[in-house]
Amino acid sequence: MKELIAFVRDRMLAERPDLFVSGDTVRPGILVLVNDTDWELLGGLEYKLQDKDNVVFISTLHGG
Repeated sequence: MKELIAFVRDRMLAERPDLFVSGDTVRPGILVLVNDTDWELLGGLEYKLQDKDNVVFISTLHGG
């Protein structure tokens, strides 16, 4: 997962990557699901992606 987060930060976010990442991980308020399972249950950053894994990032933050 570390590599995926770095890839998204470096190659997919044109503006304000700080809204997605903090250090080496996603910011608080970003829910990460791997195959519909919270990534924390799978080992978080240490989880090794497998072929056909489905990863979803969901922001639980909203403006007012």
